[in-house]
Amino acid sequence: MSNISERIKKRLKSLSESFWSQLPKRLDEMQNILEEIRKERKNTEKAKRLHLLAHKLYGAGATFGNADIAETSRKMEVLLEVVLEKQEELTEDRIVELDTFIKELNYLYINKKSEISMEQREKQIERTVNGLPTEGEKNVLLLGVGDRAHKEDLIDQLGYFGFSIKPMQNATELQEYLQNTKERKQPVIVETSFLDSSSGVMSELSAIKKKFWGMVSFIFISKHEDFDTRLRAVRAGGDAFFLYPIDITRLIDRIESLTDKKDNHPFHILIVDDDPEQVSYYALVLQQAGMITSVASDPKQVVKVLIEAKPELILMDMYMPGCKGPELASIIRQQEAFVSIPIVFLSVEKDTDKQLTAIQCGGDDFLTKPIKPEHLIASITNRAERTRSMRYLMERDSLTALLNHSNLKEQLAREVMRSRRTQGKICFAMIDIDRFKSVNDTYGHITGDRVIKGLSRLLKERLRSTDIIGRYGGEEFGVILLNTDAENAERIMNEIRKNFSHIKQQADNGNFFVTFSCGIAAFPDFSDPGELSEAADRALYEAKETGRNRVVIARKT
Repeated sequence: MSNISERIKKRLKSLSESFWSQLPKRLDEMQNILEEIRKERKNTEKAKRLHLLAHKLYGAGATFGNADIAETSRKMEVLLEVVLEKQEELTEDRIVELDTFIKELNYLYINKKSEISMEQREKQIERTVNGLPTEGEKNVLLLGVGDRAHKEDLIDQLGYFGFSIKPMQNATELQEYLQNTKERKQPVIVETSFLDSSSGVMSELSAIKKKFWGMVSFIFISKHEDFDTRLRAVRAGGDAFFLYPIDITRLIDRIESLTDKKDNHPFHILIVDDDPEQVSYYALVLQQAGMITSVASDPKQVVKVLIEAKPELILMDMYMPGCKGPELASIIRQQEAFVSIPIVFLSVEKDTDKQLTAIQCGGDDFLTKPIKPEHLIASITNRAERTRSMRYLMERDSLTALLNHSNLKEQLAREVMRSRRTQGKICFAMIDIDRFKSVNDTYGHITGDRVIKGLSRLLKERLRSTDIIGRYGGEEFGVILLNTDAENAERIMNEIRKNFSHIKQQADNGNFFVTFSCGIAAFPDFSDPGELSEAADRALYEAKETGRNRVVIARKT
């Protein structure tokens, strides 16, 4: 049940309506300023104004639950910060990039506005205030779980992770729901005993699976794991099978894999070509496929753009004045930071020897003009997906898929620097699982790893998509809460702490429960990343020393 008063809810609703109604006006102003900058490149005041608008939109997007708008605005903000700090002129390449960002924001406004109802938006606002995810409802359907205790336990345990359970009475009700839902992929938990409730149930479920192929996933739960039970589940269209008692973390992992929740952020492609017409054409093709493009028409500017934009792939012409494509590829490959970025040549060159030479100089692929748009998109998408996967693995902890220690520290330093410039607020929370050594000693390291994965899953499900989570090491985690003061950070982490303490942990010799302690430090009370981290660590130590299973805020002495 919500802890927000009706007065505050009405105010938040009003603010949300104002945000969405004013967004077109904001975007028009940004576009107009950019056009003025295009005419007068050295107008620092206009650049500062555009930077301020981007910063405000970033904060508003995060506040009102639109992570895509927040992220795109943030990219604009970062690009303009670099220009203003270095007192540089906005080049045409950067103006084109800013223009692309504004177009993407308009696209996001049009689509989000049409997709999100006022009722859904109210729920998103409420969840933002409560520190919960804002990506919308996560529904799981429940079919045929007759035991009341088992049903209530499933509802409670999945609820701690932010899932909403919708019980279905029979296959007919399930089919009607699937016909009317807008869910792209819907998980359904079915108890195998339901298959015995009537002679036609198995064929009904199988027919539903065929009718809604790719949209519905059946996860069977059972008190029995004999061959015949598993076979009936498969024949009914089962995608997964779990035995009582249910390991909730494994169940949620399976739900996530079946619902195919991937990183849907658009790929960022850098196009290097001196022909403006060709650049515009290929940029348009890639943008139509949902990608973000940056442009460098001068080879000398490529390294700078790589540093600022961090693209996932470079699409490069073979011949440019002053520097050939293979030469530029060699320059890029000589710099360690850019070794892993794929370089795809796009040229009219049909000489196989020259194509191979280009690849030997650092290229990953060679595409020949003219190329069909669908072929270009497919090639770029495949390469970019591979790069994103590699980058993800390099930055992430292997057990939890959270940011690793070093990348979390880099993110903290980056956010502190940004908040110092914008006079914003952030909090850093350090979490440590209580008596974790005892868990490993009593139940084994495999079970201990499951506990760590369970907490990482809970943090991902219950925190906002704009917050940054990492594994600090061992049983310790770090969370960067953006645009959040200490009081709200304490409330958010306390809610997660309470939920975690109620989650049943599974082991061979029975269920058990685990708690965690948390220390929070706030910026600007602690003004640099080192201070912030040390203060959070001291607060965590205090939480441990004063009884564990609690959240403590670091106080400035």
